[in-house]
Amino acid sequence: MAFGALSSGISALRSFTRGMEVIGNNIANTNTVSFKGSRIKYAESFNQVLTHSAPSPQDGQGSNVTASQVGLGVQVSSVQGLFHQGGLTTTNQKTDLAISGEGFFLVSDARNQGTKFATRGGDFRIDDTGNLVTSEGFRVQGTSDGAIGFNASVDANGNWSFDKNNDSISGTIAPTKVGDISLSFEKNQAEEVVGPYKPNGVARNSIYYTNHLISTDSNEKMVWDGNHNIGAGSMTLNVDGTIDEVPGWHTFAQDAVNAIIAQRNQSSTQADAISDQDIKNAVSKDMFHAVFSADAGTHGLTGTAITDLMAQIDLSHLGDATAQGNNVTAFQGLIPSGGTDAQRQSAALQRISGVRNDESPDLNNYSVDPEGMITFFLSDGSSYNRGQIKLVDFNDTSALIREGRNLFSGFGAAGLKGSDSNGDALSGLKVAGREGLGRIQQGALELSNVDLTEEFAQMITTQRGFQAGSRIITVSDDILKEVVNLKR
Repeated sequence: MAFGALSSGISALRSFTRGMEVIGNNIANTNTVSFKGSRIKYAESFNQVLTHSAPSPQDGQGSNVTASQVGLGVQVSSVQGLFHQGGLTTTNQKTDLAISGEGFFLVSDARNQGTKFATRGGDFRIDDTGNLVTSEGFRVQGTSDGAIGFNASVDANGNWSFDKNNDSISGTIAPTKVGDISLSFEKNQAEEVVGPYKPNGVARNSIYYTNHLISTDSNEKMVWDGNHNIGAGSMTLNVDGTIDEVPGWHTFAQDAVNAIIAQRNQSSTQADAISDQDIKNAVSKDMFHAVFSADAGTHGLTGTAITDLMAQIDLSHLGDATAQGNNVTAFQGLIPSGGTDAQRQSAALQRISGVRNDESPDLNNYSVDPEGMITFFLSDGSSYNRGQIKLVDFNDTSALIREGRNLFSGFGAAGLKGSDSNGDALSGLKVAGREGLGRIQQGALELSNVDLTEEFAQMITTQRGFQAGSRIITVSDDILKEVVNLKR
């Protein structure tokens, strides 16, 4: 009867409808960044056996019997992802990255217990915490704890110098810690580290100092022994033990220097025989006393150099004596004073660290090379490797599960290359451009790999297949009508 043909026609309509969905999705994502198209594969459905096959008789007097079968239609065998290379387009956006060749970026969803996804979409951005992320906030993975070490010093005139330390133990360090890619340059959090600098489970700051501006003894007490890096070699020590100059220290209280110079310039006698260098020396002495109060006392420094200096400047333009006195107190307050030695010393060191961090080189630019290495370029001409974006690859990309937004999961079925026995995705990270992986191009994006010409050709054949399937149903219906009408 016509029931078998009717079933075949229905299966054709069902399968070709699914085929049109695949084609429609491909065409709809023609302009989606790094979209990977799919193709549908059809296969015949079950076959009804009318006559089983049989071999020839052993006596050789007959022939074999062939099988007679009638197919019952078509079915969708699979929808296979096509991961061939899409075209690259230049965007000139520094955070846009394209992969030329095999491989995927690995991203982590920090809001969902660090769930990992693979993606070819390199339209990244930098979030408010300095991490390189996707548009949805998933963090790009690689290594990201490279740091630059400086030897910092201040000369007698208060000029700073920062010399890059290339020592293999305490100097500039290459990135090693696997995890989120951070492009932060937080020099305001820089710290002093002398000796090997290791991650110890946390990311390094982007900049640190490999020498101390202040010397310390075996008990970590700050002492003056002439080996500090502030005005070194320029200090004048008299025979009687007193200090005429403490050059360089005024740098840490430059606001006090500027304020006193402004008051001197407004006084009725202008200079009053007080030079800029006199003011710098006074501020230097008080700053020195704040840090080394115990030692400085033995050298005749009392921490009142600013007060003594201001007594020589005409402050009548400030009005009454109370205003004049408050003004002097305000200047003195710009230098740590009061409290215990430890409190005064702590406040002074915070001022020193803050000024040093402000004066250190700034980040001018960064670049990503074809192997994913992120290089920071600083305002003093130095550079270092802050991190490295790495890639993952799979044995069977067609087994990856599409999660939308250019994300793929299903690493276990796809076979993550190089992963450990626990299937940790981070263990599969590899350097771009090596071991068969593609290279990374900064300032570019991969386009969709959908070929519109091919898709429209497939649409035509699918449409005709659907139309033919509908004709099968129509003709089968006519046959069934004739059967029903036989009784008449």
